[in-house]
Amino acid sequence: MVKLIKIIFYASLLACVIAMSSVIAAYFYLKPNLPEISLVNESQLQLPLKIYTQDKVLIGEYGEIKRRPVVFNEIPNDLKNAFLAAEDDRFFEHQGISYTGIIRSFIRCIGPNGCLGGGGTISMQVVRGYVLTRDQTIVRKLKEIYLAYELEGRASKEEIFELYVNRIFLGNRSYGIQAASNTYFNKSVDQLTLSESATIAALAQLPSVINPIKSPLRTKQRRNWILSRMLKLNLISKSQYTEAINDEVKVVKNIDLYEVDAKYLAELTRQEIIKRFGLKAYKEGWNVYTTINSSYQTAANKSIQKHLADYDKRHGWRLADNYKNIFNNQQMEFLSKGSSDFLREDMEQASSFNSNSNVIGSRVSDIFSSYPYYESHAKGIVAGISDNELLFIDENLDIQTINWSTRYNWARKQIDINTRERLPNGFNDFLNFGDFIYLIKAGDLLFLDQLPIAESALISANPNTGAIRAYVGGSNFNKSNFDRVRLSYPQSGSSFKPFIYASALSNEYNLSSLINDAPIAFKDDNLESVWRPQNYTGKFYGLTPLRSALIRSINIVSIKLLREVGIQTSSDTIENFGFERERLPKDLSLALGSGNFSPAEMVRAFGVIASEGYITDPYYIDKIEDRFGNIIFSSQQTSQESKDLIAFPWLNTLEMDIKKPYYLVKPINRSEKVIDERVAYLIKDTLKDFMKNGTAGRKSAFLNRDDIGGKTGTTNDAISTWFSGFHDDLVTTVWVGTDDFTSLGENEYGSTISMPIWLDYMSVALDDLQIKPITIPSNLSYVKVNKATGKVDKSQEAKNTYFELFLDENIKD
Repeated sequence: MVKLIKIIFYASLLACVIAMSSVIAAYFYLKPNLPEISLVNESQLQLPLKIYTQDKVLIGEYGEIKRRPVVFNEIPNDLKNAFLAAEDDRFFEHQGISYTGIIRSFIRCIGPNGCLGGGGTISMQVVRGYVLTRDQTIVRKLKEIYLAYELEGRASKEEIFELYVNRIFLGNRSYGIQAASNTYFNKSVDQLTLSESATIAALAQLPSVINPIKSPLRTKQRRNWILSRMLKLNLISKSQYTEAINDEVKVVKNIDLYEVDAKYLAELTRQEIIKRFGLKAYKEGWNVYTTINSSYQTAANKSIQKHLADYDKRHGWRLADNYKNIFNNQQMEFLSKGSSDFLREDMEQASSFNSNSNVIGSRVSDIFSSYPYYESHAKGIVAGISDNELLFIDENLDIQTINWSTRYNWARKQIDINTRERLPNGFNDFLNFGDFIYLIKAGDLLFLDQLPIAESALISANPNTGAIRAYVGGSNFNKSNFDRVRLSYPQSGSSFKPFIYASALSNEYNLSSLINDAPIAFKDDNLESVWRPQNYTGKFYGLTPLRSALIRSINIVSIKLLREVGIQTSSDTIENFGFERERLPKDLSLALGSGNFSPAEMVRAFGVIASEGYITDPYYIDKIEDRFGNIIFSSQQTSQESKDLIAFPWLNTLEMDIKKPYYLVKPINRSEKVIDERVAYLIKDTLKDFMKNGTAGRKSAFLNRDDIGGKTGTTNDAISTWFSGFHDDLVTTVWVGTDDFTSLGENEYGSTISMPIWLDYMSVALDDLQIKPITIPSNLSYVKVNKATGKVDKSQEAKNTYFELFLDENIKD
């Protein structure tokens, strides 16, 4: 017996010596090829490209990885303990390696499946993630052990844990706990509940399989296991465990993580950054600061949403998409009685078998996912209907109810854009089982609503610098990412008339010059065989001074004025407003805005009026910084480069291309005045009068400002409506229309849709815009004018005369 014990003892001792020798030999063998452990500290996290407003509000984040680093002291205890319970409960006790875990790993490595599974300690996972490959080999495992031990001697436990939670992949492009918290719960880590903390820790094991969006049941099971481990380790109390275990895992869906919606400009910025700097910009952690003002942008979004909704309700309830055919009779009966449990049961069954099953719950969820997300609205499918009550399935597959009220009187069935049926008496008059609906959020309440099919674009810029302050390329980026500010070219309608009048004033006409507003017919080879233009009122006003004609937007006067000045001569002036000569119509329809121009081009042109003669090219990026705050690009440093590119084209190297400003449209690059400042002032003064009179005066009265001007525009059949308006320091263009060029309907004009959007937007913007003293340019004077002739009146008679501004050289008897 003693002999046997000795044999066992010496055998064990020999095994230990061999093991120690093997470990030492392996260390010296692997040491030359081991990465420097300092790389763990020096290795830069792969950070996404982030885009901000000028006042530092995040509006876009792009890259393969979404990561928002967090320091150790900012991590709540529940979240720390959840990861420790799930991954390494002795993390703060061991020195980087777990001997029992190593034995389990080596047993797996020599097994038939190789080194699969086994995350190792948190320290081992850190070195694996930062400086090692993902090879499933025993050599990689040995390297991991040595480096983890070395890391423990180089960094504190807190630093190692911080590296771990900022690097770990947690599904859905989210790297690190802060990104995951935002992605799944739309929260910062310090706002997470115990249940949510355990859910995030649950994802660390295998996020492709355990995912709260794709596999809610598996995620719940893993979460519950972690909570039980936390209870066993005395990290939480029994009551905390009970409360958390009964807490339903509710993940946000289609959530918009940005405080300000500026997706169209963020996407434009992303495209241009990648075009200039390449794909590396997705990984370098650059911060791009646009010229957008967050309060202006928010005001623009709200105004567009409000007035498109108002317009839409004027034209009644459109036929909804219907999904009745996906339900069988029994399911329809359950739903109509307010029971939707079978939908969630089907979903859990599908996820538990890792299946993309065709079960009804999955189909309903797929329907919801196929419709665009609106922050202001919830989605629903009609589940039961009566005159006074509506039951609908929500995105959580629960049944909710709303009651009938007279607020839904607008929902008269639409026959066509101009015709509606009688007032509804209940939901039954216009809804059916299975209809897909949107519901507007009002605090904790929901109300049936309808999303507009009309689209809108808004661009607002400083006319003196070109810096863009607000940019809305459409009603909803999730619905359509087509950028209507830059890429849509609708007819400009009457909003183009100020440029016709500017060409006349540049060619010896005065604001008092009279044009006879009377019926006229043209035979023009470029137009119809005979063209008989009309005023939108259907009336004619006789001899009319130019100021009054522009204020009242009289079509006949604009046409006759263009004919008298000449299309070529007028185009010479109009071109100076930034319009491409070859795109200007070569016939008299030019006077009515038949040319097609983008809102970006229109806002630049109106900027010439607002700045009294100068043209500025709209730009949208203020500066770009690297992750350390070093400036890569600044709009303040680009003026000389721009001039050099014009004067010396051969300087257009790659470096100069990277440094050139981020212009919205092809730049003009003109520092001198493009039109006579006096002509610009006359148009500006007239458009201010437009805002004081008639419909515009009544609608803008609430602003109580006399330092704003603008012009409406409406094309034939109300296919497009416009309003371009200005203050000395802000010029804004609004367009409303449809992408398929169908009519917006009868009695819809620039004054009924586009101008109200501008007015509500300006009610916010004007708070920042000072009233400036009026300064009339030199060589521009007020003179007495005879109403009958439109010419200077030097008599002593006051009757039938008025005062008007004249260019000094035009003051003649």
